[in-house]
Amino acid sequence: MTTMVNNFNANHRSVKVSIVVTKASTRLLAAIAAGDPPTLAEISHYDGKYVKSGALVPWNSYIAKSSVVTQANMLPPVWRNGEVGASHYRLETDVKLSEVFYNESLFAKAGISAPPQTDAQMATDAAKLKTLGVIPIGWKDSSAHILPTFLSNGGSMLKGSNSVGHSVAFDNAAGRATFSYFHNLYAAGELQFHHGTTLRADFASGKIAMIDGTSAGYAKVLIAVGGAFKVGAFVEPAGSTGIHYNLAQGLGFVLPKADTSAQRAAAWTFIQWWFGTKQQVAWAETTGYAPETRAAIAALPTSFLATHPGLKASLSAAESPHTYPRPVSDSYAEVQASLDTEFFNAVTGKQSISSALSTLQSQGNSYMSGASEL
Repeated sequence: MTTMVNNFNANHRSVKVSIVVTKASTRLLAAIAAGDPPTLAEISHYDGKYVKSGALVPWNSYIAKSSVVTQANMLPPVWRNGEVGASHYRLETDVKLSEVFYNESLFAKAGISAPPQTDAQMATDAAKLKTLGVIPIGWKDSSAHILPTFLSNGGSMLKGSNSVGHSVAFDNAAGRATFSYFHNLYAAGELQFHHGTTLRADFASGKIAMIDGTSAGYAKVLIAVGGAFKVGAFVEPAGSTGIHYNLAQGLGFVLPKADTSAQRAAAWTFIQWWFGTKQQVAWAETTGYAPETRAAIAALPTSFLATHPGLKASLSAAESPHTYPRPVSDSYAEVQASLDTEFFNAVTGKQSISSALSTLQSQGNSYMSGASEL
């Protein structure tokens, strides 16, 4: 990001961007209340509370005059991220998509000629990899990383929807199928849960054959492996629906309400530049994130994609009509905290699957209705 901003500043005399690294997602409201907000902030997908409090200016009036930030040019999950009703409050900076990285050498030793396309195939491959004396699968210890599987089993993040609503829908066939799938892998000793840093270290050492992650971690995985073996990548396998679903996460640019019109115009100058084709291609090639625009995807060199399967997998998910942004409800963070707990309890056998889903359903609806808080 520093390199990108330095390039912008070198080519723009009337606007200068300075980076302040902080936990903007949690500190922005306090900064606005204190009358000292940044001109432009980059926050996570939990932006519902900012919208609810009226702390943000929608980008709509700027988008209306843009030839770059348009619905035709932006990928669908990027366009819908941070959208509330017909207003765009957050423009995604880095589209983070779920994917799985694997050790091509270990796959070859286990006689696996191609990455799995379905959950059933991944379970079969895990059993083969286990015979090599390695941990077949490492999965991130966050509920967000089981949502693609849940969606692929016919679930929805909120009742009847993946974007709006006031209740959840976990205690159903999709929930049972998803919790059971991970529980069975865990019980067979074919799956372990860890933080991303640990997963990358164990993967690089050859201890784990494949690890769940996102496009945000692709470059980090390559650095960790250091060329010791070829790293393959595939999108999240398909569940009972036979469709590869995915979740678009990532930070996004927001415009705090307290700034002047001149500051907002300066911020928009940077935003327009950021989504320009040259910048999007450079960002994708450096970080492993899929570009946010169709123009940038068309400009990506095919030779680069051929040698970077992680980026290729991200593109596949980014362009899919079955990739959804996280809901922007101001209560969804609480729902996911409950999902973290109940999923882990069910998968590790601390609680029955039926009990965990029942508790999750009750707590989730309580949070969504505003009846309780963390």
